[in-house]
Amino acid sequence: MSEQYEAVFAQYDTDGDGRLTVDEVGAAIAGLFPDGELTDPSVLVKALFAEYDTDKDGFLSVAEFVPLAQNLPELGSTA
Repeated sequence: MSEQYEAVFAQYDTDGDGRLTVDEVGAAIAGLFPDGELTDPSVLVKALFAEYDTDKDGFLSVAEFVPLAQNLPELGSTA
């Protein structure tokens, strides 16, 4: 796995538990869009979890985050 993606994952993993919650991904997504550009980020987050939470545990691991970040380059870049 790319160190870049692991660093970005760690940045989004605000509680440091090694997995991303819906709220953490929602905050990351919301930060990608200027105010008002994305009216309801929860719809996008739900769709992302449906596709990338492959073990369906309600969290994204680093292994699940990497393909997401590769497919959504804005999410995979460090701030």
